[in-house]
Amino acid sequence: MTSAFNDIDFVHMGRTCLGHAARRTANLLTRHYNRHMAPLGLELTQCQLLAAIAEGSATSASQIARFLGIDRSTLARNLEPLETAGLIARQRTAGRTVLPVLTPAGERKVIEIHRTWQRAQAELCDLLGPDAAESSRSQMSALRKAVHILEHSGSPQPEAAAKTPTASPSSPTGQQS
Repeated sequence: MTSAFNDIDFVHMGRTCLGHAARRTANLLTRHYNRHMAPLGLELTQCQLLAAIAEGSATSASQIARFLGIDRSTLARNLEPLETAGLIARQRTAGRTVLPVLTPAGERKVIEIHRTWQRAQAELCDLLGPDAAESSRSQMSALRKAVHILEHSGSPQPEAAAKTPTASPSSPTGQQS
């Protein structure tokens, strides 16, 4: 092994990486909500998609995909089982636009989803307390905004980032949050 390899503090990297922390948290949260949604025969991603469709303000599938933070091909794959289950239908709107809409069965399912979501949400919020719950939402929003800014600012390419020195555990930027 090289000196550069031996100099990497992988434990520090794991403890301070925002991406790792976000993924671990997202996985835990998804499991929590999925446990609640399982009796409905749905997973959280499907429930979020049905809720976005139910909200009704999207004028295109692209808007729904952007709202959910997924690409169009992922949206199309996620719509298929909902359509097969009779929860959504595809409705042609202006021009060539096809928009997913809830069927009557989908509307009933969204009511069940909402009740179930309220219980799952209350469990977490009750444990956290109102201030910590709001702080968590605010911090996640700030993190999303920061990443959007970096995506649109032309942040360094991977080869340039590789030349950037990493923060040491004692440096101000290496502090764990």
